[in-house]
Amino acid sequence: MNEQKFIQENLAKPLPEIALLLSKQTELDKEFILNQINGLQKAKTKLPEFYKTSNLIYPSKLSLEQSSSEETALFKSKLVKGNSLVDLTGGFGIDSFYFSKQYKHVCYIEPQQQLFNTASNNFNLLGANNIKTVNQTAEDFLKTNSQQFDIAYIDPSRRNENQKVFMLGDCLPNIVELQEAIFKIAPKILVKTSPILDLKQSIKELKTVSEVWVVSVNNDCKEVLYLLENKLTPEIKINTINLIPLSRGEDFVSATKEQSNKIRGVLTNQYLSFTFNEEENCTPDYSEPLQYLYEPNTSILKAGGFKSVCNNFNVKKLAPNTHLYTSATAIENFTGRSFKITEVIVYNAANFKKLGIKKANVSCRNFKETVAQIKKKLNLKDGGDTYLFATTDNNNKPILVVANKLDFILKKTNFV
Repeated sequence: MNEQKFIQENLAKPLPEIALLLSKQTELDKEFILNQINGLQKAKTKLPEFYKTSNLIYPSKLSLEQSSSEETALFKSKLVKGNSLVDLTGGFGIDSFYFSKQYKHVCYIEPQQQLFNTASNNFNLLGANNIKTVNQTAEDFLKTNSQQFDIAYIDPSRRNENQKVFMLGDCLPNIVELQEAIFKIAPKILVKTSPILDLKQSIKELKTVSEVWVVSVNNDCKEVLYLLENKLTPEIKINTINLIPLSRGEDFVSATKEQSNKIRGVLTNQYLSFTFNEEENCTPDYSEPLQYLYEPNTSILKAGGFKSVCNNFNVKKLAPNTHLYTSATAIENFTGRSFKITEVIVYNAANFKKLGIKKANVSCRNFKETVAQIKKKLNLKDGGDTYLFATTDNNNKPILVVANKLDFILKKTNFV
């Protein structure tokens, strides 16, 4: 049996089971097969276009995990206009490939030989003939390159994959040190970082940031993008975006066929922008929970646009450190989750028992106890249609807000 036949016959099986089978097939390339099956299993949802293309090669599990998803790659490819782009950290090539759909010329830089060969092979199979591939480090390329580009893209990684990194200066390539050299070949630099890095600290390190995008997919924060221009920008625009793919969005997947037909083509992305100055100078109104409750998406929470939410949606905050919002009338385009409140009670097991709720989806926001502690105290099981928010009101009292989720059909938003 050859590798391809084994892959096709075992594609749907869990990786541990496949590894056990391969231990008895010593003539087969175990590492290659595991990478291909893992890649195909992940690509089905993360990279649908790659999944549908035959004979593509997938890299190691780590390289695939570090690569962009199709949604985020498509999103960033449309942020900055131009004809030519250099990707200084090519990796598996996902970003380079989607950039090649928007730019006439893309230059892919990657020092690891095996990863370079994998991406080069895939570009050919995908018909991305406008991508030039260079097997070099970003540092060496910058020393020898004489070509000019409209934009440079860079995605620094941790120096040690087993160690958490909280500053850009601790990543490779070191974008903080390389900025001057990159600006010599491109007037704009787009930097991708992990959400774990502090937003304001990264802006401070990079110095020439003009705009920021905090990107989530289905309310899971995936990456932060910084646009650098070789000039000082008095007001940095902070954009928060929650991408909601139609085929994978929570509301779409759980909808009935009739509901799906209504949602299809109109369910769209959640977008909010602000500046740090606007956020600082905003004075929100505070209120006890009214008829409706709102929870901002993870991009807003990561970006720190807590008070800007009030300005943009005419909602009131429950308390200064409680990032939940309320209104007397429904806000259909809120950038997060929306709920209809059914009960508000003081946090007390005896009070809660009277409601007769045995199952709920529990969340904590600015609360003294954990979800596990609350569930144990209230004798609750996970799930169902009831949502329970344990939080602190403006009088510093612990309260429970019981609510039902609202599934609005969002209006189209032009975010790029």
